[in-house]
This record gives sequence, structure tokens and C-alpha cells, in this order.
Amino acid sequence: MIRRVHVIESGGRGGVFNHSVEVVTGLRALGVDVTLHTTDDPDTAPDGLAMCPCISWYRRSRSRFVRRSRTAARYLTRTLPHLYRVIGADDVVHIQGLFALTPEIISVARMRRATVVCSPHNTFVRADTLGNARALATMLRRADRVLAYSDADSANLAGGAPRVGRVPLVQWTPPVDPDRVAAWRARLAADGSLLAVMPGYIRADKNCDVFVRATSMMPGWRGAVVGEDLGSGAALQALIERTAAPVTTHYGYLDLHDFVALVSAADVIAAPYRVASQSGVLSIAAKLGVPRATAPTGGLVEIATAVARDITPEGIRDAMLTAHEIGASPIAVADAAGLFVREYLVAHEGRRLPVHP
Repeated sequence: MIRRVHVIESGGRGGVFNHSVEVVTGLRALGVDVTLHTTDDPDTAPDGLAMCPCISWYRRSRSRFVRRSRTAARYLTRTLPHLYRVIGADDVVHIQGLFALTPEIISVARMRRATVVCSPHNTFVRADTLGNARALATMLRRADRVLAYSDADSANLAGGAPRVGRVPLVQWTPPVDPDRVAAWRARLAADGSLLAVMPGYIRADKNCDVFVRATSMMPGWRGAVVGEDLGSGAALQALIERTAAPVTTHYGYLDLHDFVALVSAADVIAAPYRVASQSGVLSIAAKLGVPRATAPTGGLVEIATAVARDITPEGIRDAMLTAHEIGASPIAVADAAGLFVREYLVAHEGRRLPVHP
């Protein structure tokens, strides 16, 4: 018998946080005793959702070293002791996302003899600067159950982590604000053009340059690249100026209300990613009924309206035009919370204790 579920999400914003909120909301609706452990400055969440603000990110400093060092120190001295106190032997600990101190969270759960379920979200490592390689390897080795969000990831994990479950990548979204949607349309396509959008973090593996070149070959369309710049913004801006592509950029983090409005304002959402497990952006677009054009990469194809034949400007252009022509209706996932409960029970009943104390 499971006493309580602890969902631990250490970022407090973005797709992993929105997914965790939706899972916890669904579990609570089923009567499950569940706590969401997250940051003390989280993004938007449903009114009345009780969250444990036991994680503190030091975001004020401009120095990445200072931010990481002070955040890690707080996690080690405050968060982990707190988790040790509240986790019990009949509990399920569900760790969401890759975080540098994931191995330590698992060790705490093991010391408390809890069942450990992990959702890495990405089954590859972009960079090990935050210890993601160590976190992923520990998840695959020590978890009682690893949850994947696409058939592609399930197949990739099968060899290294035989205890794999498949669950949907549900996302919590607030109601769409029509005024915000209209504001995005006025800003990005005021001339009445059709609008293709690439929302999310701006980095090299997203292939924003391919999107820009593809949009430049689509008469009657405008493009937009909107999200927090992780290093590729300057080069992308230079490309737009050099090619005179009809693409607008907005670099910065969007709160969830603005993000949902942006996705709703698009005629098509593009994901020409070079590497991907799945995509929270595409999950939100599917939930809102916005057409989705993707590269033939990982689990993206499983949620796409149209898949490009290759990752070239011509291929992505054709996929965006096809996705718009096909159109899309909102997609709802039935009994998503029940699927997570099933996976928790499988993990709890089949756990191997003690393991790697």
C-alpha cells in the first residue's frame, strides 16, 4: 500500500514544472495523498494547489558560478534534510527532470526505504556542466521505475533500464487569454500574414537557423523565434539581418500565461530540432489544437501534425505548409493520472530493497 507520493521538481518553471503540476493535480483529483516539492518562486499553478517550497534557487547573481554554488549549498543543507524528514518507507518518490543533485535525492529516498520513480524527460545529455550525465546514469541504475514519454525513448531506454514505463507528457495550462493572443498577433504578424512560431529556449541544437531559412521561402508567412537565449541569439539575429527573412525575435523567459497565448497565436508551431526525446512545447500545442511541424527526430514524430522528410530548410518549409493545410484539433489525454498511479503501483510492488544504500 502506498502511503504518500512525493513529486520532486527542482526547477520551478518550464515544461518539467508544468508537467509536474498537471500530474499532481490529476493525482489529487483521484484522492491520492501527494505533495509537490518545488522552488519557493515557482511559475503559475492552479489556485489551491498545495506546494512545498523547499527548494531555493539563488537567481540574483549574474555569476553562474555563484548561482550554482549557493543553490547547491542550500539544497544540501536545507532541502535534502527536509526530504529525509518527510519521506516514509511506504512512500513513492517521483523525481522529475535531470538535476545535478538527483543522485543525492535518490540516496535520501533509499535511506528512507521509499520506492523511487524517475522521469528524466531527456534520455540524452546536452552538456555535463550541471552534472546531467551523472544524474541520468544514476536514475537508470538505481530507480525502481523509469518513466518515458515517447515510444522512441522507451525503446532507447530498454537496454540500459529494463524497468521502463510509458506515460503521457501532459502539461498544465491556464485558460487562454484572448487579449494576450491578440497582442502577440499584433506584434508578430500585424500585416495579416500567416504566422509560424518557434517557442522555447534558443540554443544551437534547436536549429533556429533552419527555421529562419525555411520561413524565408514561404510567401505570405511571417516567422517568430521567441524564448530565453542560451547562446545562439546573436548568430541568429545576424542571419535574419543578412537574409532579410520575415522573422521577428523576442529573447527572454515568458511566464506560462504569455507562453500559452503565444502558442495559441500561431498558425503552426515548428520544431526542427536536431536532438530531442519529446517536447513540452508540442504537448501544449497539441492540447490547444495548434498544428505542429517537426523534424524526423526522436519522439517528436509521435505528436507531429506533419513530419519533415529531412532537417533542411526545404524539408521544414514543406512540413510547416503541410501541417497548416491539415490543421489540428485539441488533443486530450484520458485518465493520465490513472496511468501514473499504475506505474507507481508497479514500481512499489516490484521494488528491490535494499539497493545501493
